[in-house]
Amino acid sequence: MRLFKKIKQEVIPAMQAGWASKVSGRVDRVQSRTAAYLNAKTADLSIRGKWIFLVAVCLLFGGVSLYLLIRAFM
Repeated sequence: MRLFKKIKQEVIPAMQAGWASKVSGRVDRVQSRTAAYLNAKTADLSIRGKWIFLVAVCLLFGGVSLYLLIRAFM
């Protein structure tokens, strides 16, 4: 078993590279807009309010993840 083996990289044709960069740029713009929107919504919250919101989001997504995990093995 080689620990430090060289990884072969595939050469992406120019057409696919252009398409991939367009998709990547669009994803970056959507993420930036979403982050700006969420920052504006939480700007007026107190520290305690932000902690409560964080815990609620963690419980929500943790619960959904746990549900999906249990559902997959049923």
